[in-house]
Amino acid sequence: MSMNITRNSQIANRYARALFLAAGETRIELDEELKKVLKVLEDPVVSRVFYHPRTARERKAELIRLMQLSPVLQSFLLLVVEKGREALLPFIAQDFERLVLEEQNTTVAEVTSAVEMRSEERNALERRLSTLTGKKVLLRTAVDPGVGGGLVIKVDGKVLDASLKHRLELFAQSITN
Repeated sequence: MSMNITRNSQIANRYARALFLAAGETRIELDEELKKVLKVLEDPVVSRVFYHPRTARERKAELIRLMQLSPVLQSFLLLVVEKGREALLPFIAQDFERLVLEEQNTTVAEVTSAVEMRSEERNALERRLSTLTGKKVLLRTAVDPGVGGGLVIKVDGKVLDASLKHRLELFAQSITN
């Protein structure tokens, strides 16, 4: 299983790089367009048909043509379908976004907090992470009451767990060891 996951992520990365090269100057617009396509494909009805192995490739291609996409993205998606790689689209889109952001010296920080962050907290955190990473930082926030107080931050492949839940787990380990 793990080899399959690794292989799939390598394949997704190859496709993302190919799209990145093909996109040229339109990379940012293409990234937005690809996000919209994925939103459409997330619709339960569309998803059931598009990702179903028994749906004919021609039907999937028809759906792509109906979306009236830019020529580069349409050709790319038709190729993905032709090669039977549509299940990798979310991963391809993720890798593509990362490549686009890297080119702009930007990174995404995924921040989970117990309660919604105020805008001044978000701005302060953005500045702090920018200083730490040396890049412009885009915050993507999520709320999970399970983290207790504090934050869980994922940025550039690293996880900073400063949540109350994590601190309590560490405390519990320290008294049981």
